[in-house]
Amino acid sequence: MAKTEITFHNKAKIKVQAQIFAGCTLISNCVAEPGEIRVLPADSGRYDIYLKNGSTGWEIARKLDSEAKTLTLSQHEGWYTLT
Repeated sequence: MAKTEITFHNKAKIKVQAQIFAGCTLISNCVAEPGEIRVLPADSGRYDIYLKNGSTGWEIARKLDSEAKTLTLSQHEGWYTLT
């Protein structure tokens, strides 16, 4: 399967750990500070994306069975949105 790149924009006010899984297999992982952009390698096709608070490890957002090539995490009044 061909490789692709997923661009992650962290617009939240916290450090975020992004993880990409194919089934139960971790494909890529990164940590992004507030305002940073990171590029994660992934297999082309569908994958699951989990975003966790970089300090506590608590899951703050996820997108399952995604084909997105660009993801943005935003924060507004304590709520997180993944687009």
